[in-house]
Amino acid sequence: MANVKTNEKEEKLEFYGGVPILLVPFAAMFIGILWLGFTGAALPKAFWPMILIGLFIGLLLAKNKKVYVDALIQGISQKMLAIMLLAWFLAGIMAKVLAATGLVEGLVWGFLEIGVAINWFPLITFIIAALMSMSTGTAVGTLIAISPILFPVGYTLGGDPLLIVGAIIGGSFVGDNLAPISDTTIVSAYSQGTTIDKVVKSRIRYALAAGAITIAFYIIFAVVNAGSSTVTPPEDINPLGLIMILVPALLLFLMIRGHDLVEGLLYSNVFGLFLGLITGLIGFGDILSVNREQFTAGGIIIDGIMGMIGVAVFTVFLMGMIGTLHRGGFLDWLIEKAEAIATSRRRAEVSIVFVALFVNALTTAGTPTMVMLGDFVRRLGHKFKIAPWRRGNLLDACSTSIIGFLPYSVAVLIPFAFVGSMVDMSQHPNFTPVGVIPFVFYCIALVVVIVFAAFTGWGFEEMTQEDYEAESAELYEHANDDNAQNHASSL
Repeated sequence: MANVKTNEKEEKLEFYGGVPILLVPFAAMFIGILWLGFTGAALPKAFWPMILIGLFIGLLLAKNKKVYVDALIQGISQKMLAIMLLAWFLAGIMAKVLAATGLVEGLVWGFLEIGVAINWFPLITFIIAALMSMSTGTAVGTLIAISPILFPVGYTLGGDPLLIVGAIIGGSFVGDNLAPISDTTIVSAYSQGTTIDKVVKSRIRYALAAGAITIAFYIIFAVVNAGSSTVTPPEDINPLGLIMILVPALLLFLMIRGHDLVEGLLYSNVFGLFLGLITGLIGFGDILSVNREQFTAGGIIIDGIMGMIGVAVFTVFLMGMIGTLHRGGFLDWLIEKAEAIATSRRRAEVSIVFVALFVNALTTAGTPTMVMLGDFVRRLGHKFKIAPWRRGNLLDACSTSIIGFLPYSVAVLIPFAFVGSMVDMSQHPNFTPVGVIPFVFYCIALVVVIVFAAFTGWGFEEMTQEDYEAESAELYEHANDDNAQNHASSL
């Protein structure tokens, strides 16, 4: 009876037309989002109907409707989603704290005092984001920490909003790809049976190439747009809010020390509210206000949470759709097709790169995707004696690049959730998650670099015969252990 129960729980999701039909709901959602982008309405909340249309199409195409619904629920019930939602809501509160206490005004005052030309602000933003992400090892944490600070400063000073938000996103992925403490770096090493220092040292060439391309673009834009600012910042700026820089500084310090992002946000929010109160920058009425007559409530905490609802609801639906991919066996099908194509070392590397890019485009989640593909990449790379660190770098670069410029990716939606409402759409009608795609220079450059490396063999390193034999023994030993366990369980 136990075996029957297990099989029922793991019943495969089947679609009319086979496994490739699993992509139809994603295609419907993507087409809808692109349409919103071209009409200037690509806002996180506007994505809700598009993904619901995709979910409904998936239901119609599923042979077993109950299994389809179970797959949606399994996707939504992932622990990772709960962590993301908690972090985003806390980040929304912190953004409101910093805005209400005048940190942005203080920073604007500081930049005016220094006399930095606004056309160089995107480059400065990219460097700051890159340094912070290298320090913390997290793209999401960096996006949460600096989006509500640097973007308003640059926009107030007259900077191009698309260039600034693209610089924030791109810089945030530098550390996610390169920092030794990044979860993607760790997974890329351990999933391929190598060490962190080897993958980091060998991937510097790819990061430097992408970084050089990125900086070159920012310099070109700075030179072309010199003296083109049309926005006059306010003259009566109060610099007192600069003291609130201690709040993101505390978050950065805690993340560098290895504290969890949620833990760091909790400490930072409490500290920020306390600091704002004792300095007189906010009052208790700013934190929570209740209108008993109209039965409504507002304030920093409530407004901060509500500001993240758009991205949160969309992500819940997206995780459900991703759950159908897992239950439908799409990944196994894709890997089987890739292995059939990979008949040489070059084809193997190209297959690794395009499978990783494609799966990341579907899941928009770098680390989980790397975990899913780790064994496939290792076995296929081992077959052609591709060095473990090379395999890890191919996988990592794909997982920390394409998700930086997809309009439905969390990495893009987070900054728009923070700053989307402050931009004058009549002056910047393209300021949408779709409109920002060409301006995330670093992530686009990294995709180009890693595709170039796979096709040309640039940076390729081969395993020694000794390492090859040692890994062969390890892989076959694990395979034999798995076969033995399966045989024992069947008895």
